[in-house]
Formats: sequence, structure tokens, C-alpha cells
Amino acid sequence: MNRCENYIEHYRTDAEEFDYFTNQDPTDKAYEKLFRKFLLTLAGTPHTVLDIGSGSGWTSFIPHHKILFVDLSNKNLRVLKSDASIPVLADAHALPFKDESQEFVVASEIIEHLNDPGTAAREIWRVLKPGGRALVSTPYKERLRYTLCIHCNKVTPWNAHLHSFDNESLSSFFPEGSRKSVYVFGSKVLVLARTPKLFRNLPLWLWRVFDRTLIRLTDKAQHLVLLIEK
Repeated sequence: MNRCENYIEHYRTDAEEFDYFTNQDPTDKAYEKLFRKFLLTLAGTPHTVLDIGSGSGWTSFIPHHKILFVDLSNKNLRVLKSDASIPVLADAHALPFKDESQEFVVASEIIEHLNDPGTAAREIWRVLKPGGRALVSTPYKERLRYTLCIHCNKVTPWNAHLHSFDNESLSSFFPEGSRKSVYVFGSKVLVLARTPKLFRNLPLWLWRVFDRTLIRLTDKAQHLVLLIEK
């Protein structure tokens, strides 16, 4: 299995050196708007939110009274700090929260980066309250690509993605007794045709009509989303 030997140092340095949230391609920005809009429809209106690997902090758009931003980078957490948020410097493999203490947990676009996704999934389940929900998203059936690092001469995955998931493999990390809803989003045909710019300000259901149809026909999509209820 692919592993990052010092992943904490890697992601702290990554946050210092790179900005992934500005100057995006217009199509990428439009697609992100559609995808976040879809995730917000699944989030509902929780009282508290725990955002693991908070990145750009899009979860602040979820209606909430309190939000816990968890990240490995102090730089990211400083940017995201607000009156309603609590920044937490922590690792997804060992969350510093009590058992069954969190109402709604989000882990968006992080599980593919983790050395041990199973450990992170157990942590999400451990901190989730009975009756609570967790939202996990990741690339759908990603074909992992590698390059050879010219400095260390080791095979290195692009984008630091260590794992690829389908519906069954992602769901398998969470207990059989839990309620699970799986969604596939973002037809690659629509994205390659640069249509997200046309749909970004239209009702989401209209995008989903074309999106679901093309995904069923091609099985090519950008994202896999798992909603777990405890």
C-alpha cells in the first residue's frame, strides 16, 4: 500500500507553499460551485459541524451555530478562523474529541490522501453522536497516476492521492448496521464539455438530470459521496 512516510510535515509544507483555492480555471470553479451546492443539500441544518481537513472552509456555508475546523496546517486554520468557528490542529487518524460528541462530521476530499483510511473512518464513527450523520466525499474510481521524484528517486503519486474508491470499498469502512446513502456526482463528459459554466447559476436539479443520465451511460464521474447515519 502506498504511504507517505511523514505526512504531517508534508501537508504543513504543502499549505505553506501552494494555494489551491484561487486562480482556478473558470470551468473548475463552476464545477466546484455545483458540487458544493450538492453537498449542502445533504448537510441539512446541523447545530454543530466538524470539518476534517477543512481546506478552503466551504463548510462554513452549512447553517450552524458552531463549526470545528480540523487541519494539519496552522496557516489554513488562521485563514478560516471566525466568531462561530474553533480551529483544531489535529490528525484525522486520531481526532481529539470525545466518543459520540459530534452531530455532523464532514470529510471532503481527504480520505484518498490518508495513509490509513480505515483508521480515519473508525475515528469518524467513534466521535459521531447516535442520530448524527457523516459526509465523506472522494474522487470516483480514480485511476491513480505516478511519477518518479527526481530528488528521492521514489515513485510518487500525483496530487498525493494514495487510494482509489468505488461505492463498495468506501462504504466498507463503516459498520454494517449504519444507514448509508451513496451518490455519484459530476459526469466527466459534462465537465470535459465545459458545461458547468452554463449550469452554475441554474437550479441544481437541472444539472442532475443530465449528470445522472450520463453517469449511468458511461460510469465516468468526478466524485463519490457517502452519507452515513448512526
